[in-house]
Amino acid sequence: SMGLPAPLMGLFNLLQFGNIGEKDQTIAQIVQGMYYEGYDFIHFCTLSIPVMIVEAVIRISYAIKRIKEGHSVKESIPISLNREKNPKLSTMLFIGHAAATAANAGKIYFTQNPMAINYPQWIAFGKYSYTQLKWILIDKPSQRASYTDGVLNENLEETLSMTDLTFDKLSTDYIVVIE
Repeated sequence: SMGLPAPLMGLFNLLQFGNIGEKDQTIAQIVQGMYYEGYDFIHFCTLSIPVMIVEAVIRISYAIKRIKEGHSVKESIPISLNREKNPKLSTMLFIGHAAATAANAGKIYFTQNPMAINYPQWIAFGKYSYTQLKWILIDKPSQRASYTDGVLNENLEETLSMTDLTFDKLSTDYIVVIE
């Protein structure tokens, strides 16, 4: 029996293009066939288990690493999705989901079975890919520029203060006239 469709599955009906497989089916036709073969919300939920395992393993590993570094247990538990708070965790999650998605893509390619797609895994990969690309292309360069400007300003202030001290030391015994 057919249950509720998987989340966003209706959007695939708009993809009326492609010549996939032996029957040259469109993407929409393949998705409809997957639904008729049992790819529904319950199947979607069962496919979410590997995604949850990737999340749990990476987050637990990150917490253990932070505790070993001397942080408190409360500070170490990675609940937040805020990239600014835990940038290394976000990168680790991206790499973990990228590896799981690559394995799923290989499985689909070698079995030639579109039912082998792990839709929740691809959604998680898309989410973490977006945040990682945003970090790499927008946030990281601006933060790097701000950091570099700060270091340069500190060095400039230090150099100017050393110059002032040197000038004051040299000019204590002399009258300096600037014309």
